[in-house]
Amino acid sequence: MSTTSKDEHWLKMITLCRSSGLTDRQWCIENGIPVSTFYYHVRALRKKACEVPEAVDAAAQKQEVVQIPLWETEQHNSDSVTLPIPSICLEMQGIRIEIHEQAGADVIRNTLLALRQLC
Repeated sequence: MSTTSKDEHWLKMITLCRSSGLTDRQWCIENGIPVSTFYYHVRALRKKACEVPEAVDAAAQKQEVVQIPLWETEQHNSDSVTLPIPSICLEMQGIRIEIHEQAGADVIRNTLLALRQLC
């Protein structure tokens, strides 16, 4: 196999991996390819200035947003729900965060840490 066809082969393999939705490691295991061999070819192709797709970051994959109630709400009847008035209300770029007095220290700390990472 010539160098060019070998490069084309590995570029195709890397592209298949990166478009699979799996991490590089998971894909390599499923396809019987040593991870070290895979990354060797990624580096080699990058040195030759080939366009190699970025790896799938398992943590950055799209997550479904699920509301988790952190406190009990009062129900006056089946149609209306009264929520407690927030002690702290932050609104930025269309995102609103309310922290109620019932929130524990861990909830407040984790909320502020998450905000710090986003800003």
